[in-house]
Amino acid sequence: MRFERWCVPVLCSALLASCYSPPDQAEILVDTLPPRRRFVLSRAGQPLVTLAPTPSIALVDPGAAPLAVSCRRQGFAEANVALPAYPASTYQRRVNIALVPWDGAPPR
Repeated sequence: MRFERWCVPVLCSALLASCYSPPDQAEILVDTLPPRRRFVLSRAGQPLVTLAPTPSIALVDPGAAPLAVSCRRQGFAEANVALPAYPASTYQRRVNIALVPWDGAPPR
């Protein structure tokens, strides 16, 4: 009776653990201030995803190379954020980008 008491939970745990597989894609939530902007997510200079309006969630394949997020809006300086490479076990990231007003003139 003792053997049966611990055997069933151990077997169930082993079966459940063997069924797990990591998600195929990572989620990256991009939000901007001001909102409702378009952004491009790229890796190694190659665009992966273009989405609008913010906030939006981009789905990308996890990888060893860093990611870059760029956002443009007329009257604002282009904003770029680098995301370091992350392990495949990290599935969610949040990026907040504040766009800075810019009139196109060189700084004084």
